[in-house]
Amino acid sequence: MSIFLIFLFGILFLAGILFINSRATKEVMWKTVLVWALYGIGNAVLWMGVSFVYINSSVGHAKATSTAIFLFGGIAVVVAVILARMLGFIGIKKVNDNKSVQA
Repeated sequence: MSIFLIFLFGILFLAGILFINSRATKEVMWKTVLVWALYGIGNAVLWMGVSFVYINSSVGHAKATSTAIFLFGGIAVVVAVILARMLGFIGIKKVNDNKSVQA
């Protein structure tokens, strides 16, 4: 099972890089560095949480498992929302101004 988790981590990590690479390189340098740092931190927190939950659930620690789900999952969601907002996936409304086009 741990080999599967390592493989899954690698695939999702590379997919995330390909997904945000085009948007991250369009910004100023400090914002690009911040985006990649948030991406690395978010991935690290997410997969530390997954491994923590996997290890604790395999030995029967129900309280530690449920605490880890909320702690690591919550931190990963907060980092993901901040990252999505910085990249423009959420929160920016695009207005299509068609006043200049007349029929």
